[in-house]
Amino acid sequence: MPGSFKISSHQLMILILLYSVGTVILHTPSPLAGFAKQDAWLAALFGTGIALIFVWFYIKVGNLYPDLALDQINEKVFGTLVGKMINLTFFFWSFSTAAETTYYVGNFIKTFWMPDTPLVALNILLAAVVIFTVRLGFETFTRTLEIFFIPVLLLLTIFLVSIIPQGNIQNIQPVFEGGAKPLIRAILFYVSVFTLSPVMFLMIFPSKVSERKKGGKAFYIGTLIGGIILILVIMMDILVLGPDNTARNIAPSYTMAKKINVGNFLMRIEAVIATIWIFTTYTRTVMYFYVSVVVFSNIFNIKDYRPFTTALGMIMVFYSLIVFPTVSSSGNTIKIYGYSMQRLLVWSCLYYCL
Repeated sequence: MPGSFKISSHQLMILILLYSVGTVILHTPSPLAGFAKQDAWLAALFGTGIALIFVWFYIKVGNLYPDLALDQINEKVFGTLVGKMINLTFFFWSFSTAAETTYYVGNFIKTFWMPDTPLVALNILLAAVVIFTVRLGFETFTRTLEIFFIPVLLLLTIFLVSIIPQGNIQNIQPVFEGGAKPLIRAILFYVSVFTLSPVMFLMIFPSKVSERKKGGKAFYIGTLIGGIILILVIMMDILVLGPDNTARNIAPSYTMAKKINVGNFLMRIEAVIATIWIFTTYTRTVMYFYVSVVVFSNIFNIKDYRPFTTALGMIMVFYSLIVFPTVSSSGNTIKIYGYSMQRLLVWSCLYYCL
């Protein structure tokens, strides 16, 4: 059966780490700098600390029902009718976000690499890869992440080390210039992006983890390392570009990578950050799409989710083109109902603990 897989705690850690970096590494520094200016890295630092508190909360919920996925817990705790209604919002959130990340990748490639290529072609290409991955099974997917994890981590290290000479410490000074209010707004934004969405890992933790006792530790480590990476990237964005340029740029990390120059030899390696971002965003998209098709099939009490993958994948492409015609509109759409659905799931988890 497609739902009978098991993954190791090491695979869970890699999955959470790559998922955490995901779209955040490229697009989050800009709004954070818009809120908190040079204190954006502090917002990421405090937000990561809050994320670890939420991880403790998610682990506690998972351990209350170790043999059930999140959608099954909803039906068990709230009853079949109310549980399925909550799961329906769960499906719409994960499916909509999968469409959003599909749009982000296609729009990025079109804007920076292939301006003459139709966006629909790029979105179809990514969707086809995501559909193929989900049909092969989640265990195959996590094994693939293990293979590419070290190269991605190595490329990211090269990127961060190479950009250090371009930094200017004055760009992050003075600290707390704008006071507490802008920083709090930035922290809340970071929490909504980085902290709330991992609630979906309760679909596989701990019920699908072979080493349950180590799974909680893996959850912490993956979130912590992912948060540290984002803190460093956001800090370097501010140091190299300055807070104003970071806030105005739709992809500041990619722009920052263009400034790398080590001895007039190592130059223009922005493809490195682009490769990291596309792969981690692919990881995030697969996770969202997998959760959406599994929850969708469970709503109708169908054990095999694979027959739905192609149809939902095609709808996802159409959805990404219609609902998210621009980057700004996608952000507004997610703010309207995406974060609300995240909060609904988190509050549901809180109810389980009471």
